[in-house]
Amino acid sequence: QDFGLTVQLANFTTSEMLWAMVDPTGQLPRDPATLHLDLSGKATLLFDMMDPESITGVETGAQNPGEVNSIDINALELTAAGASLTGTGAFEIDNSDTQTFSGMPKPVGAVDLKLVGGNGLIDKLVAMGLLPEDQAMGARMMMGLFTIPSGTPDTLTSKIEVNDQGHVLANGQRLR
Repeated sequence: QDFGLTVQLANFTTSEMLWAMVDPTGQLPRDPATLHLDLSGKATLLFDMMDPESITGVETGAQNPGEVNSIDINALELTAAGASLTGTGAFEIDNSDTQTFSGMPKPVGAVDLKLVGGNGLIDKLVAMGLLPEDQAMGARMMMGLFTIPSGTPDTLTSKIEVNDQGHVLANGQRLR
């Protein structure tokens, strides 16, 4: 069966008094925050919702309630404090293979991600004293492993793929 899930928390703001507790010097942008996640796909229900014994089996963990066969990331957006992460992608799920990813069904597909303002946000958090410099360096190293710079300043992109052999790739470089 087809399924869908949409979560949207748009234009979330907080009072200046709360901002002042975290950022008294006003270094972080006070722009409204947004979380938008739009998923769709196909799933198989493995129990009879009208049978009380089946429902009890699911509640006790004796029966698996279902399995996801495919998932489409139609929209992913997280915007806050001057940074924005967006993405789209799709995965087919091989529920018969739970060995490749240690008990989890094997996904095959890719997600394209774009981060705008991430380095600027890290710089501001370090300047405010909320993020130690060594942790910021670690975050930047991780971003360097998983992303590539685009032509726009402070904009990073990444394509995370899982192929049919179970290899995980970031921008074509094998991670697993």
